[in-house]
Order: sequence, then C-alpha cells, then structure tokens
Amino acid sequence: MTVDTVERSRSTNLPGVIAILAATACWSSGGVLAKNADHPGVVLAFWRLLIVTTVFGVILVATGRSITWPMLKRSIPGGLLFGCNLAVWFEALRHATVGIATVTGALTPVLAMLIGWRLLGERISGLAMACAAGAVGGVIIFVVPGFAASGTTALGMGLAFAAILLWVCYLLVTKRAREGVGTIEYLFLMASVATVSLLPVLLASEEGRSVPDHGWGWIIALALIPGSIGHGLLAWAQAHVPLSTAGILLQGEPVGAAIAGAIFLGETIGALQALGLLLAFIALAVLTRATSGPAEQAPPVDA
Repeated sequence: MTVDTVERSRSTNLPGVIAILAATACWSSGGVLAKNADHPGVVLAFWRLLIVTTVFGVILVATGRSITWPMLKRSIPGGLLFGCNLAVWFEALRHATVGIATVTGALTPVLAMLIGWRLLGERISGLAMACAAGAVGGVIIFVVPGFAASGTTALGMGLAFAAILLWVCYLLVTKRAREGVGTIEYLFLMASVATVSLLPVLLASEEGRSVPDHGWGWIIALALIPGSIGHGLLAWAQAHVPLSTAGILLQGEPVGAAIAGAIFLGETIGALQALGLLLAFIALAVLTRATSGPAEQAPPVDA
C-alpha cells in the first residue's frame, strides 16, 4: 500500500469516525432525556417510536424509496423485540440511575458472545474470554459501590438485565432481517411495528390512555437526538469505517451516559466507580476488536 493510498484512507475514515463519535454522544443523552421526561416506560417508548417512525417515513417519501411486503415480514420480529426493549429500559431508568442502568447494559457484547457460542456454535478465543471477564468485573466495580446510595432498586437492576436480553435478541434477528432491506427502510418498518405492538399495552395502562400533559420537549428531544440523528449518523458512517473501529467507538456510550448523569442529574461517580468504568470500556473495546470480522455488517443500534 502506498503512502498516497494510506492518506486517502485516513481522510475517508475521519468523517466516519467523527460521525460515530457524534452518534455515541447522541445515544449517551438518552438516559438523561428519559429521566427528565418523567413518564412510565411504555408511554415514553410509544411516543418516541411514533415520532421516529414519522421522521423516517418523511425521509422515505423524500428520497423516493419504496416498501414491499417481504421487507415488512422481515422487520416484524425486530420491531416486536425493539418495542419491548425500549419500554423495559425506560422503565428501568425509573428505578435506577442513568449510570447504573446504562453501564449494566454495556454487557450486551458479552451476552451476545455467549449466546453465539451456545446457540450458533461460534468459537470464543482466550482473549475474548479474558475481555468478557474484565468487562463483567468493571461493571460490578461500577454498580456495587453506588447501588444503595443511588436509590437503585432490585427491580431497576432486573429490568436493566431484561432490557439487555431483549436487545441481544433484537440484534440477532436484525442481522438476518437486514439482508435485502435498506437501512432507512428497515428503521422505518421496525419502528412502525414497534409502535403498533406497544399500542395495546399503552391503552391498557392508566397513564397511557391519554396524551401526556407534560414533558413533550424531552420526549421530542429523545426521539430526535438518540432516536433519529444517532441512527442516521451511524447508518452513514458504516460505509466509511471498519466494523471493528465503529464497535470500539460505540463502547463510549455508557461512559458518556454516566458522565451525563453526573453532570445533569447530580448522580455521583466515585473514584472506584470511575476505575470500574474505565476497566469495562477497555475490556469491551478489545473484545469488540477481537470478535469483529472484516466482512461483517453492523446492524442498527439503539433507536
């Protein structure tokens, strides 16, 4: 490879790296926005998804894209799982700090690796196992010291872990569903299915039977910043940076979310917790690098 080729590669990748960092910052704001909106998880999830569906629907029409029945069929499983995941995670934030809920969610790559090993027969290297252990250790170091003092409850932790499981299942079905379905088409259809799936649950809840009477600024920001802008940035960046690079940069989300919770919500991060957060970030970054194949395509993440 010549020097000119390397320089062109770097100049091509730089905008993509910046886009992924911006997407990570957008997703890091989600917990703070949800906390300030102050609504039950299913209410937040439904209205956020409805707004996101509208945004991507407008993009579809403006770009002249078309939707087919096979595309819709492929998007249904992901939509059902994503709607449940979003509602459960937002509810977890009502019973846990943004830092604890988000950092716990950072264990998604570890769980995905274990599921791939058990169900898909994927091999796990010694380095990957060591990184997984380091990530779990880092999360424990972060969560345990602040658990009682932060007001986080066992219910909040249980919901956070349930959200992780739902998210991993979503990623697994999305990997197959994306074959033959464009990014914008999939995001529109997936969000549409998720919105419709949550409607019966919303109507069955007492607080969901009427339009929210407060927090609309936060709800709209929640839909536009992490839900639309974050997704759009990642979708564009996927064509400009390697999967391993994108995966490593995206591991900054729990770090950013914990910092955002400390700045905007007054959540405390002690020295030991900061050490655990750093350990988890490094372990997950190395794990992502070690398990990313050059030909893989990254699926959409948190809408």
